[in-house]
Amino acid sequence: MLRETPNLDWLRVFAETAATESFVLAAARLSVTPGAVSQRIKALEAFLRVELFQRYPQGVKLTEAGRRYAQRISPALDLLVSATREIASTGGPKTIRMSILPALAQLWLGPRMDNFYSLHANMNVEIWADATVIDMRTSNFDIAIRYGQPPFPGCEYRALLFDELVPVASPKLMMATDADHLGLPIGAPLMLDIYWEHDFTDWLNRTSQIRPEKLSTQTFSLYSMTVDAAVQGSGFMIGHTALIGGLLEEGKLQQLSQLRVPSNNQFYLLTKSGAPLSEAAETFVTWVVEQARAGEAQPSPGVAGLESDGAADVAEAGN
Repeated sequence: MLRETPNLDWLRVFAETAATESFVLAAARLSVTPGAVSQRIKALEAFLRVELFQRYPQGVKLTEAGRRYAQRISPALDLLVSATREIASTGGPKTIRMSILPALAQLWLGPRMDNFYSLHANMNVEIWADATVIDMRTSNFDIAIRYGQPPFPGCEYRALLFDELVPVASPKLMMATDADHLGLPIGAPLMLDIYWEHDFTDWLNRTSQIRPEKLSTQTFSLYSMTVDAAVQGSGFMIGHTALIGGLLEEGKLQQLSQLRVPSNNQFYLLTKSGAPLSEAAETFVTWVVEQARAGEAQPSPGVAGLESDGAADVAEAGN
């Protein structure tokens, strides 16, 4: 008898990849390598004899067949997860669910999670890395870390990381390239990501600078990919200091200008207004705040402590 359903692991990987249209981001969510994601997608496509994704040099995109398939299987997988959670022993790990911007998950939170688990081995943090605006009051997330400006209706919030914009590049690129009057490497491309594609224009406008002539650009789907390319010396980029501060300290990237401008949006930690956190979620929030303070993060000007707004929707922006 022919097997009529594919491997469940393939479907799980496909659902994550379909949600993000990114092998790299799906891999981060599933704690596997992008290569492992690619292998499972290929196995599923071979089983179905259907191409689910179109491959491009800088990312993937669902085919129409892939989009239809994702729409059909995602509810079934959600039911499976829900049923499993209901039947699972209450004596198991205490779970915290969070929504976070992909760039912050990959460049700031991810590298610190080993520290959290070393302190709290009986807790499990489900990290949902997605730029999609989440209505915290109707979601099952405990917390969110977002890039925006208050108020965040329906949420209690606190400033977490202070962010500034400044051009950066790898030292090896700058040693091999002459700099122009702005300090930018002549002939090197500007590296952009699709979420923060206007950062360079914003920096130029706010520092009263003129865009260099004949400046080429390279665009990536994720900010973390842009950072990786800049570290490799492929070009320069606008750095978000809240995310690349460690790379600047390590000398993997260097600041190209003394003109740093505060980002129009900042990073905030959100919780549901009027809904008490579980003990596990409170522990995680405390740890996150301590990590931000340890990095000498500063609160955004004009925002202090914890505030709240009682409306039902969440207004957020960012990557």
